Amino acid sequence: MRGNTFEWRDGEQGSRDWRLLPAALCGWAASLATHMGFDYCVERDGRFGMLPLVVALAVPLLALLGLLGLPFLRSPMLRVPVGVRRAVSAWHFSIIVCVVAAMACASSALTYDVLQWRDAASYAARNGESDVVTLVRTTSPAVNSNRRANDCQIDATISTITASQVTQPSMMRVRVYADRPDCGTLKQGGEYRMRGTLAISQYGAMPLWLTDIASVERIRGPNLALRTIGMMQQAFFEQTSRLSDQGKVLVPGLTLGILGQDYVPPDSGNGQTGTGIDSTYANLLENAFQRSGILHLMAVSGGHLAVVATLVRAVCSFLLLPKRVTAIAIGASYIMLAMCVFPSDSVSRALLMGLAGAGFLFLGRRTQALSTLSWTTLGMLMVNPHMSRSFGFALSCAAVLGIVLFAGPLGAWLTPIMPAFIAQTMAMTIAAQLFTLPIQVLIEPELPVYSIPANLVVAPFVGFSTLAGLASLAISWILPSLGFIFASLASWGTAIMEFMALNLGSGDHATIPWTGDAGGALLIILVEIIGYTTARFAGTLFARITTTEPNLPGRRLIHNPIERAKAWGERTYNALKTMKWNE
Repeated sequence: MRGNTFEWRDGEQGSRDWRLLPAALCGWAASLATHMGFDYCVERDGRFGMLPLVVALAVPLLALLGLLGLPFLRSPMLRVPVGVRRAVSAWHFSIIVCVVAAMACASSALTYDVLQWRDAASYAARNGESDVVTLVRTTSPAVNSNRRANDCQIDATISTITASQVTQPSMMRVRVYADRPDCGTLKQGGEYRMRGTLAISQYGAMPLWLTDIASVERIRGPNLALRTIGMMQQAFFEQTSRLSDQGKVLVPGLTLGILGQDYVPPDSGNGQTGTGIDSTYANLLENAFQRSGILHLMAVSGGHLAVVATLVRAVCSFLLLPKRVTAIAIGASYIMLAMCVFPSDSVSRALLMGLAGAGFLFLGRRTQALSTLSWTTLGMLMVNPHMSRSFGFALSCAAVLGIVLFAGPLGAWLTPIMPAFIAQTMAMTIAAQLFTLPIQVLIEPELPVYSIPANLVVAPFVGFSTLAGLASLAISWILPSLGFIFASLASWGTAIMEFMALNLGSGDHATIPWTGDAGGALLIILVEIIGYTTARFAGTLFARITTTEPNLPGRRLIHNPIERAKAWGERTYNALKTMKWNE
């Protein structure tokens, strides 16, 4: 280390600020550990009380108190080796930030779990109340039910609950399972009074289920914005219902994040689905997308926001608008898109990161994706602690982290041996897969074999189909014929996706069985670490073997046959172009 102990701060590169990443990881781990500790205490019927949680929170607190005293080691009064002083000076602030982030996320998670446990709705569900009356506010559109006993499901938040003739306030999240004709009346953003059975959820992200709905009474409808969005979505689905089967399924999935067979039309009360989709074909196609590794295309993420931002920026540049007006337009487009698509944790993450990027543009600063991701993760974990257990949120953050850290180096390594577009696409796919595979194994213990080639082939059509689908969504409620044309254009791109999924996602060799649970995830991480280390060692060894002048700075301009072929082709073309032929 150099003589001045603070020179490392002066050399910090703002565009590659990694300092908050350890804090975000520590905060996530602390939040997840707190949830697990609370569940452990609850499952033991309070036998250990809150002792495990107190210990879990006391450890980082004691560590923080100890770290606060580390700066005193730099005092010349203490005879501490110079190397120890420099190490403490360089690292103790970062460690303190990690400990503070862990304590903040753990405290938020503990508060959230305690409030949920003491909530009136949770108490009624644990006691097996057979008949409750709840006042709920729906937070998502109604979709087809994942339980055979019901026709549709919708997520909501309970405002009040009446059990045993006692009405109490509540804040619990609940998944409502309803049947026709009530499915057609449930709208996102509305308030309803429902009578049914409240129970602890058997699976899924929602903690409670409301089933056996006896009556549904609408108290207040959605606001004007949500009613407009609902009308736009209904008109969009009416146009996609005129497409082929693959268009009916995939165009809504690529545009809104909800597959066509999951849509519940307003006329579902007449006993018809309204979609006209063969359920066998829809299930086969969804399974093929999952086995081929391109199911993420049917979920709205940062890619949708990037496509919209690129379009808005191009329009603003054409009109020569100031950068601040451009930033405001991009932020507004992000908000409108997030309101129109199916709500999810990945959409919330992408929206916050997108708004942060628009804020950087408004201030005239360069966007720092890694720092923005870390701040977004910490903020969402402290505001919504249940997201630390959300697979969707984890997959979204892991994919972005992999792309930010490794897409650039992988693209630079692949560019000399393949076209730049293919190299960039493959680099982004590989980088995202490296970080999401451990989480995917926790969900489904299998590895998609053809994920990289499938993503590589469909990549050129994703942006086009997304823009066409969004154009159809925006115009179908005003000009249905034009909306159908845009939906047809989007279905041309999704037809390529269907072809790749059915050909690569079917058969016994489409996936590799893998160990599930935490052991499988750790094994994936171990394999990736070994592979990365081997690749780095092989690259270093190859560079040393091919470098004939190791004492000279830099590297040889032409160091592989591909670059030599490219240079020969460019020089030959230039020579032929500038050559003067004698007549």
